[in-house]
Amino acid sequence: MTDDSTITYEAFKQFERDKFSLVAQEYDRAIAVVTSQVDEAILDAVGAKSGIRLLDVACGTGWLSAAALKRQAIVTGLDFAENMVAIARVRCPQGSFHHGDAENLTFESGQFEAVVCNLGILHFPNPEKAIAESFRVLKPGGRYAFTCWTPPTRNPFMALILGSVQTYGSMDVDLPSGPPLFRFGDPTECQMVLSAQGFTQVSVRELPIKWTFSTPEDVMPKIVVSSARLGSMLAMQSDEQRRNIENAIIEGASKYVTENGVEIPASVMLAVGHKP
Repeated sequence: MTDDSTITYEAFKQFERDKFSLVAQEYDRAIAVVTSQVDEAILDAVGAKSGIRLLDVACGTGWLSAAALKRQAIVTGLDFAENMVAIARVRCPQGSFHHGDAENLTFESGQFEAVVCNLGILHFPNPEKAIAESFRVLKPGGRYAFTCWTPPTRNPFMALILGSVQTYGSMDVDLPSGPPLFRFGDPTECQMVLSAQGFTQVSVRELPIKWTFSTPEDVMPKIVVSSARLGSMLAMQSDEQRRNIENAIIEGASKYVTENGVEIPASVMLAVGHKP
């Protein structure tokens, strides 16, 4: 007898892997440049410095790894999307990059002084397992840090995109079910899960980020071609729904026009834990 939860788990993982590999180039141009705004805060949180052995889990196209290498850390990166890894290798020739699974790391226990994960945790079917694996490969005294998007109530960008879909389209599209997108946007949840996996001195804080676009009309097309779940959700609407959603996004984004283009505020949670 087949376990439906296993089907969902594997289908979600396969979707994320395939979609992110497909959009890797556009992701690098449109999204990684945004998420890199918190790179220095993440590296500060784990004490990244010259000679420290650092693992970048869900490294994507290597922006966080590149920032760690500038600090002269010894960097290893891992991602399950092959095209992401290929771009990271070009961006960071001094690093060591691997195609692999955050929930089943192939590294020896106690190998790294720091493990970081910038906005990767929402893409893992079993985030607890990924956190446990990060704990395992850390040396005693090492530090782990991850970020996750805050929910729409505190995140104007997500409120604009998801609110437009809820009002003019459907959230119920044919995508593999996965973990709640904003689960770790809750500080209490971050504290609880990190502590349950053995981390101590857990701290959580919110960091601001800005999504930038040339014009309000650029927002939806860029999200469609550069993201996995959000882009697919937008692409899977009917023609009429897409037109109405896009008009709502253009109208909402127009409120954030500056002399430098469109700057829509957002935020992430930064959670940090120490391995005793």
